[in-house]
Amino acid sequence: MWAVGCIFAELLGMMKESAATYMDRKPLFPGRSCFPLSPDRHSQTQLNGYPIARDDQLVIIFNVLGTPSDDDISFVTDSKAIAYLKNLPVTLRVEMSTKYPGATSNAIDLLNRMLQVNPYFRISVDEALNHPVFERIRKPHKEREAESRIDLAFETEEAMSATLLRELFVDIILNF
Repeated sequence: MWAVGCIFAELLGMMKESAATYMDRKPLFPGRSCFPLSPDRHSQTQLNGYPIARDDQLVIIFNVLGTPSDDDISFVTDSKAIAYLKNLPVTLRVEMSTKYPGATSNAIDLLNRMLQVNPYFRISVDEALNHPVFERIRKPHKEREAESRIDLAFETEEAMSATLLRELFVDIILNF
C-alpha cells in the first residue's frame, strides 16, 4: 500500500494545479541513499554518532510526513533502528493539500491513509478500494476475484540473480 501511495502522489503531482509544467513534476520521496543499507559516505553531518544526509531516503520521507512518533515506530523491534529514528531532526508533517492543490479532499485523505509510516496503521487494500475517491469510477459488478491463490514459487528462494528473476517473471507472465 505504501508503494501505491507513492504512485498515487505522483499522479496527483501531474495535475496542472500541482505542477505547472512537466519539468515541475517529481517523485514524492526522491532519496539517493538510505542509512544503514546504503549510507551517504560523504555525509558530513553526524547526530549522536549517526550520519544524517539531506538526501537520505528516511530524512526525505520524514521531511514530508514529519518525524515519526513513538506510535509510528512501535512496530520496529531493532534497538539500533529505534535509536536512529529517535535521533532524526524533528520535522512537522507537510499538508498534502498544499503540496497537491488540485487534489480533492477525498484524494488527500486516501493519500494520507496510504502513507502511514507504521504498516499497521496503513489503509488496507479492501479499505482503499472502498474509499469514496473511487465511488464514481468503480464498477463492482465488473470486478472478479481470482478463483485460486496465486503463488509465486520463486518467492521462497534465498539468493537469486536479477537475470534469473526476470526469466521467472517472464515465465509466470506467459502462463497468464
